[in-house]
Order: sequence, then C-alpha cells, then structure tokens
Amino acid sequence: MTETTKSPVTRIVKMYRSKRLALATISLMTALTCGTCGTPDDYLVDKSTGIGYRLVYQAQTWPVARDRCADEGAKLAVPKTLNEYLFMQKLVRGMQYSSITGSDYKLVVWLGIHNLDDYRIWKNVDGENINETGFHKWSRGNGDGFSDAPEEPHCAGLDAVNWLRDFWCHRRQPYICQIKPI
Repeated sequence: MTETTKSPVTRIVKMYRSKRLALATISLMTALTCGTCGTPDDYLVDKSTGIGYRLVYQAQTWPVARDRCADEGAKLAVPKTLNEYLFMQKLVRGMQYSSITGSDYKLVVWLGIHNLDDYRIWKNVDGENINETGFHKWSRGNGDGFSDAPEEPHCAGLDAVNWLRDFWCHRRQPYICQIKPI
C-alpha cells in the first residue's frame, strides 16, 4: 500500500507519531543544552555562566537577605570573576530605585560576602576567602576590616559604579540572590 492509497486516518496517525517524536527529540536536546532551564522565571540568567540572578527590592538586613535567598534554594550573590561582578553591577544600574521598600540607603545592594567570623578575612557565603577566589576588588577605603567591633561594617555589597563596598550588616538593603539552573 502506497502513502497515497492509505486511509486519511492512517496518514494522520503516522504524521502525529513523527511530530511527537520530533517534539520529544527537540525537548531532550533543549534540556541537554539549555543554560536557563530550571531557573525560576524571576531570575535573569547570565548566558556566559549559566548563573541566574534576582534583584530583590524588599530591603533586608544582611543575615535576613542571606536566609531569604537560601529559602528559595539560592544564595546571596557571590562574584567570583570580574565578568560576574560586572553582570551584577549591570543589574544594579537598571534598578528601579523608587520600587525599593524599607531600605536605609538605596544605593548599596547586598552580596554574599562578609567578615563576621574574623574581621581580617572577608569570606563569601560558600566559606571561601575572597582573596583566594578570582574577584576581590574593593572601592577605595573599603574592605580594610579595622576591628571586630559591631559598629564597623562587616558585610559587603555593590553599587552601580564602584567596586566592592563594605557596609553595616544591620542596615536594610536590597539584595541579589544567585541560583545555578538545574
């Protein structure tokens, strides 16, 4: 029986099966190659790294921001390369400052960097000394870690134009969560 002599129903079933196979193949290929798959919709993915970032406008203290990111399976953003830092800074440059709620100082956005354990060593939320990772450039007069006194800034953030900024952990700031797609 030739293709033209088969019943219309048989031809439709065959066509449906081949399209279904094609769609399944495309879905599988996409899942294997997609850098943004598994990233929640409100995260913006840096295509060069596959890391997703979300700028949170509801200001929190540094410890609360760290916990809120963790609650959604993410972490406070940790720039480990210059390119990652610049991507995060681009997010901050595009921030809608009027949308920030509850902030003490709208220009600094929390990152996952602190010296709470030892004021001489700035670590990221992964527990790494940032001097041993690929990125640890501070704005002038920042990151010196003079003492463990609570009135000293022990957490770090970024703004739209400078390098890393040390800031007081108890201040309520917007923050960036970072997630790696599944």
